[in-house]
Amino acid sequence: MSTYYLISSLPVLNLEQRPSLTSEDYLLQGRTQLSATDADAIEALLFDLPSSHPFVVAWRDKETILKNAIAYARATKANADVEPWIRPTEGCDISYEVLVDEVFQLTDPLQRERGLDKLRWMIAESLQDYDPMDVTVALAYAIKLRLAWRWAKLDEAKGQVAFEQLTTKEFQLDGSVRSA
Repeated sequence: MSTYYLISSLPVLNLEQRPSLTSEDYLLQGRTQLSATDADAIEALLFDLPSSHPFVVAWRDKETILKNAIAYARATKANADVEPWIRPTEGCDISYEVLVDEVFQLTDPLQRERGLDKLRWMIAESLQDYDPMDVTVALAYAIKLRLAWRWAKLDEAKGQVAFEQLTTKEFQLDGSVRSA
């Protein structure tokens, strides 16, 4: 098993390019190069599975802090009560609210979503150890790979079809739907 080998063999990722590595292939590499505990953490990060691994717990807490900041921004914009949407966290980071407010200045919803995922990317990197060959780099890579695949799977044509379907329906007060 070699964390060094795994990390040094990873292709570069970004949100604008389709990853050359699938989540399944990365998990397989992790299973052959890392401890079972760390490989299980990669699986939990890639496929949103339960985990008590310290890195996964830390990531999920940071993600919840970010989601709470997003909820505050959306509630402020809609002049709505935010309390039903706030989830408990172990930590706090007021800088997230500032960063989310900056992202919410973007008027294009797609660019706003990309901005939020860039914040997630930054948070994943902040959880990495300073040693570039530490296992936390491989764990943060799983988060970034999941984010990159999220963007790679977006399909403009499918999105347009979904938009058309949503905008051609009328929602009734009783919850039923009828075509417009």
